[in-house]
Amino acid sequence: MVKQINNRQAKSRMGPLLRRRLSLILEKKKLLRQSDHLIIGVSGGPDSMALLHLLAAVHPPDQLTTVTIDHGLRPDETPQEIKQVKNLCNTLAVEHQTCCVDVNGLRRKQKCSLEAAARELRHQQLEEICLQKGAAAIALAHTANDQAEEVLIRLLRGSGRKGLSGMNYRQGRIIRPLLGECKEELIHYLLEEGIPWSQDSSNLDQNLLRNRVRLDLLPRLRTDYNPGIDQTLIQTAAILNDEEDILEQMAQTAYEAQVGCSTTSEEEIAGPITPLTLNLQPFLASPPALQRRVLEKVCWQMQARPQFRQIEQLRELAMRPEPHGQAHLTSGLRVHKQGSTLLFHYPSGKHPYRGN
Repeated sequence: MVKQINNRQAKSRMGPLLRRRLSLILEKKKLLRQSDHLIIGVSGGPDSMALLHLLAAVHPPDQLTTVTIDHGLRPDETPQEIKQVKNLCNTLAVEHQTCCVDVNGLRRKQKCSLEAAARELRHQQLEEICLQKGAAAIALAHTANDQAEEVLIRLLRGSGRKGLSGMNYRQGRIIRPLLGECKEELIHYLLEEGIPWSQDSSNLDQNLLRNRVRLDLLPRLRTDYNPGIDQTLIQTAAILNDEEDILEQMAQTAYEAQVGCSTTSEEEIAGPITPLTLNLQPFLASPPALQRRVLEKVCWQMQARPQFRQIEQLRELAMRPEPHGQAHLTSGLRVHKQGSTLLFHYPSGKHPYRGN
């Protein structure tokens, strides 16, 4: 559904202010250099159209490539949205690409949600084009409103401190230059500049958790509990994000001091995933918060995604007075206590495995 623009005089000029703030955040967060090529994910919605227009004003247009992903889910709407994005790209002299992905196919194959399949394929396509273009980063149009929703969703799902710190301005090659901007001001900007945008009808589908949070839960919280709940969630995420940076530095230092590669087996060293050992003497002297983070880092290094209960299982194993013991994690990952060390390895390869 394409939003029509009313030709009305904006009360104040948002353009110069938003462009100045964007330039400052790109510099302050070290998100982009003038010589960098940038990929921009543009769906045709108000946030991504504003991001494209703003970036084209502060970055050389020939260093920008926009990508629109056709998920194959809304055939009646998507062609018009793509046309709208192309029109803006032509006006700005910015390259545009369209990619088609099979969301339903991946959903059936992986037995995951529609949202998860769409997100995975979308990021996969953007990463591929980023590599093809030799681009420095991929810009996504997440806003402060999205941050508030994301923090609340993660809280509902039981995330810890790291999850509740929300989205970052940079995550790998992904950058989010508008994470501090509210949607209302971006729409004001589009109206001011006379830029049309599209409204994705799936954003009204309350079968999706994110939409229920946006359309039902947050309005109730604003009305019945705290009119400023959005800002409260955003501020909480910012505080936790800053604290997360410090804890992550501490965890990395502890990891480097406590974890090493195992040389107990030539067969294991020859495998695709090198076994790791954890020195329990300094580990057990660390606070529980650092212990959990070090164990999580070890598991990630072993290509495993531990849950909280598994981390606690490993902490319990490490603290046992007995010099020997073991724990079984997913996909055949074994953790053996051997005196003053924990050995993380795949004795039978990385695949679902049970046995002694």
